[in-house]
Amino acid sequence: MRRQTQHGFWFYFSRIAASIGILLILLLLCIYLTVPTYSFKVPEPFEGQYLYNPYQDMNPEQWRKYNFHCHSRRFFGLTNGRKSTETAIDSVYQALGYDHYGISDYMSINRHNTENEDFIPAYEHGYGLIRKTHQICIGAEKVYWLDFPFMQNLNLKQHTINKLGERSRFVMPAHSSFTKGYKVNDMRFLSNYRLIEVLNPYGNAFEHWDMALSNGHRVYALGSDDTHNVSNVHEVCRNFTIINTPDLKAESVYEALDKGLCYAVEFDNWYYYPLSLAQKVKEMHELHHLTRAQLVGDTLFVETSTETMRQVQFIGQGGKVRKTMDSVATAYYVIQPEDPYIRTRIDINGRHFLYLNPVTRHPSSAVSDCRLDSVNYAQSFLYWTVYAVAFVALLWYLIKKKQEIKAE
Repeated sequence: MRRQTQHGFWFYFSRIAASIGILLILLLLCIYLTVPTYSFKVPEPFEGQYLYNPYQDMNPEQWRKYNFHCHSRRFFGLTNGRKSTETAIDSVYQALGYDHYGISDYMSINRHNTENEDFIPAYEHGYGLIRKTHQICIGAEKVYWLDFPFMQNLNLKQHTINKLGERSRFVMPAHSSFTKGYKVNDMRFLSNYRLIEVLNPYGNAFEHWDMALSNGHRVYALGSDDTHNVSNVHEVCRNFTIINTPDLKAESVYEALDKGLCYAVEFDNWYYYPLSLAQKVKEMHELHHLTRAQLVGDTLFVETSTETMRQVQFIGQGGKVRKTMDSVATAYYVIQPEDPYIRTRIDINGRHFLYLNPVTRHPSSAVSDCRLDSVNYAQSFLYWTVYAVAFVALLWYLIKKKQEIKAE
């Protein structure tokens, strides 16, 4: 005779909680295991006789100040927006003279100021808390809700970039060095993106940028505040992006970003040079800018609106400094045949730094981009078959086990 037992509340509660936990685990497994397997070609440096210079025909009167990475208070304060209301963001960034300050909330497109000419829909994608493999989606049509909240390998990172790229004009790896969400070596193989957030208060990504460039990926640098509390003066106007565009319309900005007609600015290192908001407002309205970055033959000439630049460095393959010039009005570098790319770092006055996008080599003036990833359908099908067989076997085992228990 089977013994009758009575179970209390906590027994049933634990059973329900366990069931929910199992379902969540199965859901995560389904998300992770259904991603196709990618194969990656061996990356190669830039090569060719044609030198592409994004600034060759720029208009030095058309530089505008941009920030694409800023958080507001969303989801009842659950996300990290703290005191950053839309009104407060407007007040601070308008005082600082920004032409555009995009709000990029977590997994949400903020429609504030959507009626303005300069409105560009954007959001920060990613749920991960330990390894923050996040992306800023600029020109986003809609939110892509799927993500891999725990550890991500190269395969998952490339898959995410590809999927986000189907729904956004630009997918930008965010704070790449922060918590090592993106490893430096990842940038050898990752492709299908144009922008990378090189300047971020939580960690700059020069190694990531140079690794990508050294392996033939034409990606351009942006600088961002990544503001979470706009009332904290040390969080605003730290880094930003200067874009050369005739107007504030989204398409004009997209075209400039795609060409690399922009540069990143490190404006305020609060640890060494803390500035008040009033000081930042004053210096932002007196900001020196790039006036010339021109190729004459194989020689790159660089000038700014300041009479004397404190230091100019020309940086090439592997992130190695190829030439340094101190206290000059005009800096120049003769690009050597062994230079696949050259990017320029300008120290204006020891506090403000400009990071120019690279001059890159190509076979012809029809500049193209390398795409290393492709779906390996045979391997994907093999893995999916193994997963399906393992799942069916586990399900069969659990059913048989339950039948045995009932028969006792």
